Order: sequence, then C-alpha cells, then structure tokens
Amino acid sequence: MIRKLSLKDEFGQMILLGLDVYDINDEIISLIKEYHIGGVVLYKKNYTSIDNMIEFINKLKEINNNGVPLFIAIDQENGRVNRFPKDVERIYNPFKQANTKDINVINEINKITTYLMKSVGVNMNFAPVLDICLSEFDKAIGNRSYGKTKEDVINYAIPFMKEMQNNQIISVVKHFPGHGATHKDSHFVLPKIRNIASLEKEDMKVFDYAINNGADAIMVGHLVLKGYGNKPASLNKKIIQKYIYDKYNYKGLLITDDLRMGALRIIRRIKNNIKKSVEAGNNVIMIKYKKGDLKMYKKLFKMVENCEIDPVLINNSCKKIMRIKKEYNLTNELVSSKLNLEKINKRIKLVNEYIDKY
Repeated sequence: MIRKLSLKDEFGQMILLGLDVYDINDEIISLIKEYHIGGVVLYKKNYTSIDNMIEFINKLKEINNNGVPLFIAIDQENGRVNRFPKDVERIYNPFKQANTKDINVINEINKITTYLMKSVGVNMNFAPVLDICLSEFDKAIGNRSYGKTKEDVINYAIPFMKEMQNNQIISVVKHFPGHGATHKDSHFVLPKIRNIASLEKEDMKVFDYAINNGADAIMVGHLVLKGYGNKPASLNKKIIQKYIYDKYNYKGLLITDDLRMGALRIIRRIKNNIKKSVEAGNNVIMIKYKKGDLKMYKKLFKMVENCEIDPVLINNSCKKIMRIKKEYNLTNELVSSKLNLEKINKRIKLVNEYIDKY
C-alpha cells in the first residue's frame, strides 16, 4: 500500500490542513502534491450541497498523487457544530439527545450521522465531545456536551465513537483534558483550569474510559493547567507525557486542536507552535490554511531537513498515522454516492420530533 517515505514526506503526513476557503488554490494543491500532507479538514464554505461536497472530496483525491490516502476530516458533532450542507436537515445537539435518556434514539442519530459521512467520503470525524458540561448555555462547550456528569457523557457519547469505528470512520474524541472545566472558549482566549484534583476525578475519567474502550484518536485542547506552567496542554510535554502516555498508557493517535485558534496567537508564531506541538508528543498537527502559508511551510520543511525537529518523533508519528490509515482501509478511490437524501432527511425529522417531546 505505502511506498517508503522520506523524512520530509513523513513530516508531511503529520499535517492536517483546515480548508476554510471557497476554492482549492495553487498553494493548497502544492501542499498536497509536493509536501504530501496527511489530510484535510473540511468546512461548510467548501460546498453548497451534498453533491457538491462529494465533488469537492473527489477533487482533493484527484490532486493527491502521493500514493498515501488523505485523512478527509470534519467536525460533525450535530447541533451547532455541523459541517453538512443546507440540504441536509440539522440533527439536534448532543445535550438534547442525551436529555431523552433514550439510547435507542441516540443510536439512531449515530447511525444516520455515520451513514452520511461514509456516503460522501469522510473518513475522520472530530467527535464525540467528551467534555463534561458546566452549563447548557456555556459558549465554549455547553450543548455540545452529552451531559453534566461523567456517567452521562460516557453512556451517551461513547456509542457514537463505536458506531463510527464499526463503519471505518476514525473517531477523534475531544478535547483532552476537558474543556468543560472552564467557561472560557479557546477559540478566543487561553482558558486556565485551576482545580486539577476535580479535573482528574471527573473530566479525565471520561477520556480514560474512552481509551480503555478502544479510542483510536484523541484531540488535545488549548487549555492551561495550574502547576504546569503557561503552555496549554496541546503544547505541553509534561501534561501529555504524565497523563496520556504514562497514566493512561495510550497508544493511539494524538491530534492537536487547530493551532490557528485565537488562544495561541499570544504565545508564539505558528511555525514555532508547530515545532512545540511535535516536541510535546502530538502525532497530527491541525492547522487552518491561510493565504501565503506556502512560505511558512517551506521554512518548516527546511527545519525538518536540518533535523531541527527530532526525526525520531517524526518517524514514530508517521508509523502511527500509516498504521491507522491501513487499519481503517483509507483509499484514494473516488466517491460515487447514491445517497437518498429525501429518505435520510425524513429519518432526521422523525428523530428530532421525538426529541422535541422531552
């Protein structure tokens, strides 16, 4: 399946590019064709309909000449974090789902969501959210969470992870160590968690459970922990090593939250944050694309060539990436979906009507 990769190609596999743009421009084509990036993250800006979404994904696959299939990732949590186009009915948020206490209805939602992703060619999803909800109306997590207790989150979120895994979609659980422990939103500011004892007993227990139940990928959030300096978990080797690798003995893929989030702008330039995130123990680095980025990537790959980023870390990460791509049977084959959208939308309306009763 995979040819032998150079160190630069191995590092390219670690890059997950957020395509928050309307068109696939020459820079993006170059990053896929010449720098052999490992995958892309899609946003609603990329397409206007479900058919258009399939066309967009197929175009990316046609551009990819590397021989290594791309991660095609989205954030499909349902509710307010929804990446399907407008011709797909929006499914109610996880908090509303869990409020029914009905695992059958949650399983139906999981099946619909997974089927939709599979039909359009998505092979990685940044969900479910494993953060515990402080308040349903909290802007950072709120109704993106499955509940206000670790038990509820475990009971209602983990089945979504398992449904995706059973259908060859990589589930990336998030946001370690637990964004629900803060009211602040890391899209804009850097949240600080002060009560570490509570975090360990509550929020982290959900991730521990997910790991013990076969979590293949975890997203690390931009959260500062009291007693671990000013670096957020996503860039903090002490936090990642102590908890994820040592305490929870995690062997899967570790993915950063988007390094272009507003919270990280106050720390360093993007190139240095990428380097720090690798050194911290992350395997996949998510970075939203910005016009003119090619210059930054040229410098970054020069750093790799000069061994300014540890080659051993790059090699180990690439091995994990290749393993999961093979395990999930990722391919570069074009999608030829015959999705019956009318039927799917009818199922979504029925399930939403049921949830409305609660």
